[in-house]
Amino acid sequence: MKISRRHAASVTIAALGLLPLAARAQANDAAVYPTKPITIVYPYATGSASDTLARQVADVISKSLGQPVIVDPKPGAGGSTALEMVTRAPADGYTLVLSASGTMAVNPHIYNLKYKPVEDLASITILAEIPFIVVINSSFPAQNLKEFIAYAKANPGKVSFANAGIGTQAHLTQVMFMKAAGITANIVPYKGGVPASTDLLGGHVDAMIDNAAAQVANVQAGKVRALFVTTQERNASLPRVPTADEAGLPGFVTSGWFGLAAPRGTSQAIIDKLNAVIVKGMSQPEMRRKMIEAGWMPLGDSPSDATTRARGDLARFGALVQQIELKKE
Repeated sequence: MKISRRHAASVTIAALGLLPLAARAQANDAAVYPTKPITIVYPYATGSASDTLARQVADVISKSLGQPVIVDPKPGAGGSTALEMVTRAPADGYTLVLSASGTMAVNPHIYNLKYKPVEDLASITILAEIPFIVVINSSFPAQNLKEFIAYAKANPGKVSFANAGIGTQAHLTQVMFMKAAGITANIVPYKGGVPASTDLLGGHVDAMIDNAAAQVANVQAGKVRALFVTTQERNASLPRVPTADEAGLPGFVTSGWFGLAAPRGTSQAIIDKLNAVIVKGMSQPEMRRKMIEAGWMPLGDSPSDATTRARGDLARFGALVQQIELKKE
C-alpha cells in the first residue's frame, strides 16, 4: 500500500501534536502523586545497616509527600529476588526498590537473571556511597595492615577471611585486596553480612570484609580491630581507621553505593518528583549527621547521573568477574 507524502506529513503532525498531551498527562499524574501508600522493597534481611538507610529514606519521602511509605523486606539470591519482583510491578511510582552497586552491577554477572537491572529499572538517585572495611578478630596476632599482610604471607591459606557471600561486591573487593596485597587466605562465604560478623566476633573466623556502616559499632566498642577503609579519604564515623594508602597499600581505592529505583516505564515526572524530595531531605543537616554517624557517605544525585554510574559499574565489575573466573549460578 502506498502512502502519499501529504498523508504521511499529516500523520507526523498529528503524532507531534500528541506529545504535549502526553507531557501534560505525566505532569498531572506527578502533581497529584502519591494518592496512596508507597512501598520500598528491601532486598536483604532486616537488621542490617542498609535496612536503617531504607527506613530513613522512607521517612523522608513520607514526610515530604504525605503518604505512608512501607519498607518490605524480600531477601534472596543476593538481592535479585526483590529486584525481579519490582521489574514486574506496575510502573506507577508506588513500588520502589533499594538498589545497590551489588544488585545492579554485580549480580548480572553472577546469577542467571530473568531481567536486566540497569535496563529494566529506572534509577531515581544514588543515596549514599558505601566504604568497605577490613576488620579482624581482636585476638588476631596483628595490630595493623602491614602485620596482617606479613602474617598471611608467612601462613599462606591459613587466615580465614569471611564475606557476605560469593559474588557479592564485598567478595569481589576482598579478591581485589588479596591480589593487591599479594596474599592468599581461606575465603569463607556466608549468607549475609550479619552471620559472618557474628562468627568474627565469636572467633570462628579471623577476618572479614564488610561495608563500613555495618561495623561502626563493633569498631567503636573495640570488639574488632579495623585495618583500613577502602575509600580515598577516612570515614567520618571512624576517624581513627586509616585508608589503604595510609595503612601501607598504595592505590587501593574502591567503594559501592545504595540507591533507589522504580520499574522501567515509570513517568519521568514522578521520577523527578521523588528525586527532588529525596535530595532535599538528605541535604538537611540532621539527616546528613545521622547518615555520616552511621558510616554512610551521603550523595543524592540526579536520575541521569545514577543511571550513568550503574552502567559504568556494570561494565567494570563484568571485567573483574571474568578475571577471577566466577561462574554464574
